[in-house]
Amino acid sequence: MLKLPNKQYAVRYFFLVPALVILTSLPVLSKTAVPVFLLAGQSNMSGYASANDLTADQKTSVENVKIYVDMTWENNGKLKEWMTLGPGFGSFSNNIGPELSLGRTLSEKLPDTKIAIVKVCCGSTYLGNYASKPNDCWIPPSSNNGNAGPHYRRMLSAVDDAFKAFNSAYDTSEYVPMWAGFVWHQGEFDGQEKNLADAYETNLTCLINDIRKDLNVTDLPAIIAMIDVQGSWQFNSIIRAAEIAVTKNLNNVDTLDTKGFPTDGVHYKAQGQVKMGTIAAERWLDMEFVYDPTVKICQFNNMTSKHPRITIQSGWSNLIDLSGRKFAPSQGKALQSILSSSNIYIATKNRHGTGGLKIVKMYK
Repeated sequence: MLKLPNKQYAVRYFFLVPALVILTSLPVLSKTAVPVFLLAGQSNMSGYASANDLTADQKTSVENVKIYVDMTWENNGKLKEWMTLGPGFGSFSNNIGPELSLGRTLSEKLPDTKIAIVKVCCGSTYLGNYASKPNDCWIPPSSNNGNAGPHYRRMLSAVDDAFKAFNSAYDTSEYVPMWAGFVWHQGEFDGQEKNLADAYETNLTCLINDIRKDLNVTDLPAIIAMIDVQGSWQFNSIIRAAEIAVTKNLNNVDTLDTKGFPTDGVHYKAQGQVKMGTIAAERWLDMEFVYDPTVKICQFNNMTSKHPRITIQSGWSNLIDLSGRKFAPSQGKALQSILSSSNIYIATKNRHGTGGLKIVKMYK
């Protein structure tokens, strides 16, 4: 079960302390963590359901949820900017995907929490590396000798752009984005090719592992919305079995079965999308993922160290500056030059730890 103290999100942090500095004051500030959800996949994640088929209540906007959408050829007119969640964030301007009911359900369960969604989709795409359509795949790097497919690379680029623009979603002097979950719906096209269907379990396992690595959250909750049973993708049983198998081989991964959801034979209708998003949110809420209510920030004045470096202790995973930008310790020398541009940082512990505050030394 997800543990949310006082119905708030929490992220465990420790302070960064430069070793060769003079401290004249030590004000302690705080920021509130904004849970961010990454949604990705092909056309049924994009969403071709008509918003006209929603009830009046289902059509209302969700004020405390912001969404950033990036698509390739589908265009709803609301691309690449943070906006308030409502209808119309599907494939085109009057369509919806699962994002609307997912955001609404999370908002209802976490009424005092600001939430963010990054949605990156493209219809008619493959997870596997389909030789005749090399530009239409999401192949993760660890499945392909370190070479990520075009849509995987585009997803990471969209994530970077979304985080750079996060101050247009929420005031970054008060809020910090933190990854909270990944929702994946794709596999119909892989289910049309036997070799891709047979490789789907491996590719999906690698996808989740690689996303966790690239987002620097080793136990990021992942929800797999299973593909429907349709004759259009004749190897759907292999894909569906692979989706279930991944949940048994990886921690903090769950599925939801879309079999029987209302469709037109290919795409989910409005109430099918509502069910998908609602259940995905409920699955996430049932997962083990613990947060503290606020992000604590320690600000140091009169620093004399002009070129600090950092040593991060084992078990501590991420470094974030006050704009919310995240740096991985594995960036090595590149990280050293980044650190010299600012003197206020947050370092985060991975979610397997017990939390609390620890000191990481910055030195000349």
